Amino acid sequence: MSNVSIFRNYLQKQNVYMEEVQEDNGGVFFRTRQGFDNGGSVILVVAFNDREDLIDLQIFGVASINNPLKKEAVHNLINDLNVSYRFTKFMEADGNVSAQYSYNVGQGELDPVFLMDTLIMLLRTTEESYPKFMKLQWA
Repeated sequence: MSNVSIFRNYLQKQNVYMEEVQEDNGGVFFRTRQGFDNGGSVILVVAFNDREDLIDLQIFGVASINNPLKKEAVHNLINDLNVSYRFTKFMEADGNVSAQYSYNVGQGELDPVFLMDTLIMLLRTTEESYPKFMKLQWA
């Protein structure tokens, strides 16, 4: 069974809905929106490459800080957070802040529980960091 099928079946058994999208390059990703207790919402993505051996867990929409005068402060915050968190890595592109964690399944079979636990860990660290980005965004 393919790793995508294993993950899809796991989501169905857990009664979790994530939209499934087939990419032109052969990859597949699943996405859903998740709100934070302290306001705001993000998009969670689980992306499989075309060989299904590399998985990117991504959280989009953490913050949108487009003021060029804040760029250095954003990068300093991201650097501090990336040092603080072992697995979650924040990044900024065109003012949009996201979080990511990648891992290689290799030739083995996907462990969907581990995958979902890792996605939840990524979400929790993002939610924990969210107020810091909002403070910068609205300052």
